[in-house]
Amino acid sequence: MGVPDPKQPVAQSQIQRLSSQAMSDKRLMLLSVLPRYDAEKHEKPLKFLPLRNFGGLPLIFFNSEVHWDSVKKRFSSEYAAWKSGAKIVVFALTSPAAVTGRGPSVRAHQIVLMHVSENWIPLDSSYEAVVAEKLDAEHRQYVKPMRYDASISEVFPDFYLLDTKSDKPFPMEVFGMATPAYLARKQLKKDYYNREYGPYGWWHWDATTASETMVLPHFPESRKPLSTDTPA
Repeated sequence: MGVPDPKQPVAQSQIQRLSSQAMSDKRLMLLSVLPRYDAEKHEKPLKFLPLRNFGGLPLIFFNSEVHWDSVKKRFSSEYAAWKSGAKIVVFALTSPAAVTGRGPSVRAHQIVLMHVSENWIPLDSSYEAVVAEKLDAEHRQYVKPMRYDASISEVFPDFYLLDTKSDKPFPMEVFGMATPAYLARKQLKKDYYNREYGPYGWWHWDATTASETMVLPHFPESRKPLSTDTPA
């Protein structure tokens, strides 16, 4: 995993380990964050993966001239979020490190981008980012359920609120599309939540009708209301 300062002891230790004989035949899984988007830097042909926290990591070359273009196409929503200023985590599966006088370098075989909030919560859309930002601003307790925690057929929400007056996690859904297939799935989810939690036991936002101001429905009341100063 990359660190901000390449001079930090942990960064230098990682570089030494990557350059060792013991790692000469080991493929690597590398983790870092894309830097702040700069059109002048990042829209021209790139030879290696741009990283914000590159300390302790080898130079990561693309495996072909079109590799980065294919990544941008495959992760188009994440790339668009990056261009808009969002935080994007990058995972790279690479070849074993080759060591030269300039340090270790690798060639990327697979690259995955993931949009996350400022608190490192994975996000599936810009609408989820709006909800996560409001939850953080209000100091709410919540989790983002992961897809691998549920079966393909199981209904699971975008977020769970954990600090409501309910005795169980409070589902939160963000509806952000209006295609026929999506609307059918949306109705299935609404029926499920109404049946399992009741019409007031879950929260949702239909972002397809949102205005430019992005005004969200109020969140359910917190179990612990914000404290107020006691009069002297």
